[in-house]
Amino acid sequence: MKNLLRIGSNWKFILPAFFLSVYCLYLFQGHEKAMSEITGNQAMMIDLRSNYTVDEIRIFFEELKPEGRAIHTYATKVTDSIFPFAFGILFILLSAFIIKNITKSESDWIYLSLFPLLLMLVDFKENFNTLSMLSSYPDLTSEMVDAASKVTSLKGVFVNISMGLPIILGLIWMVKCVLKRMKNS
Repeated sequence: MKNLLRIGSNWKFILPAFFLSVYCLYLFQGHEKAMSEITGNQAMMIDLRSNYTVDEIRIFFEELKPEGRAIHTYATKVTDSIFPFAFGILFILLSAFIIKNITKSESDWIYLSLFPLLLMLVDFKENFNTLSMLSSYPDLTSEMVDAASKVTSLKGVFVNISMGLPIILGLIWMVKCVLKRMKNS
């Protein structure tokens, strides 16, 4: 695994993951725009919400009408089945690239870059929950929606950590480079 991370953490793999992530975000905007046209106001996909209740989801699904729920289902089944791979691989490879440049090439610190795997798993669980709610509507239960809301909130925490990891590592790398330059001059 360490060797795979070292080999894959280069711009030949990072850039395609970045562009695929951006493309998925573009598709999500299109899905939300289509749902907003149906509801007549700004519609936000369930993934972007936090701490929602069964009543909020019922109202949202009712406003979406069957056409909007079909769009949300498609977005979750297709676009949001690709997106976790795209951003997960992006965060993993970017973090591994930076760790490679901070530490020795054989360092076990590179395993830290695998944290976004947890985010990917939670995102897939969230997608499953969203699809369950969409297919169960109008027979939603508080337990179902509460469990989905907790997973969505947990995903938010993992997103922050996964996005923060390369930022913090990048700062450490910059400090190391500055210190090295100061030492050499």
